[in-house]
Amino acid sequence: MFFMRNRQQWRSFFSGVAVTALVFSLGVPALAATVRTLEATYSGIRITLDGREVDPKDANGAAVEPFAVDGTTYLPVRAVADALGLEVTWDQERQTVALSTPGGQAPVPEESASPYSRTDPVPLGTAHTFRYAKGDDDWTITMQISESLRGDKAWQALKAANQFNDPAPTGKEYVLVRLSAKVDEASDPDQAVAFHLAGFDLYSADSVQYTAFWTVVTPSPKFDGRVYQGGTLDGYLAFLVNQSDPAPKVVFGADYTGAGGAWFSLT
Repeated sequence: MFFMRNRQQWRSFFSGVAVTALVFSLGVPALAATVRTLEATYSGIRITLDGREVDPKDANGAAVEPFAVDGTTYLPVRAVADALGLEVTWDQERQTVALSTPGGQAPVPEESASPYSRTDPVPLGTAHTFRYAKGDDDWTITMQISESLRGDKAWQALKAANQFNDPAPTGKEYVLVRLSAKVDEASDPDQAVAFHLAGFDLYSADSVQYTAFWTVVTPSPKFDGRVYQGGTLDGYLAFLVNQSDPAPKVVFGADYTGAGGAWFSLT
């Protein structure tokens, strides 16, 4: 029930680890993400590290106690992470507890690690967290398209925003979306992310890129600006698509080859 390894060994073991549970077990894999009801036994289990007793506490400083389930001992993640000098964060979207060394950087997930892709973009109203890299800097961003207007509804909103906006050409129509982007984390807190229309690539339902660049004045607020770690930008963007396109989509952060990035459905 007690730690028998030295501090450096435990640091090496936990560095960069992500476990899909709020607690972890000694000697067994983490609990599955499926919610289950368990009968826990609290019997005054102690934790020691290098012979010194650890007083486990939660994020609010309240005491928490290890417990046992069916003979297996479980320890509070935050308390153990604090004792080992590790950082701990909770990823709500992935239902994952992430442990890392101070100043350490988690690897950028592979494209396949995301539940969304070019062929299965993020649906409207769904917040999606992803990594965005540019040069030597990278950020963790949570983005969501919360509202979408298309066709005449979009045009009426654009015309009300600015009477000099041009109507869509024949065979085309506008899609007006409201979206938000929060910069959750930055490799360098002094480096901001620049959000603007040109940062998005527009594609048709069959994944053919729209190459024409068409701009109009959107309603306020406009989705345009620089955001530092902890900040959120919210506003409108307008896109021009074919009237016959059943499911246009955009990607943010793709490289020059079209690889990577976060894909979002526009309708």
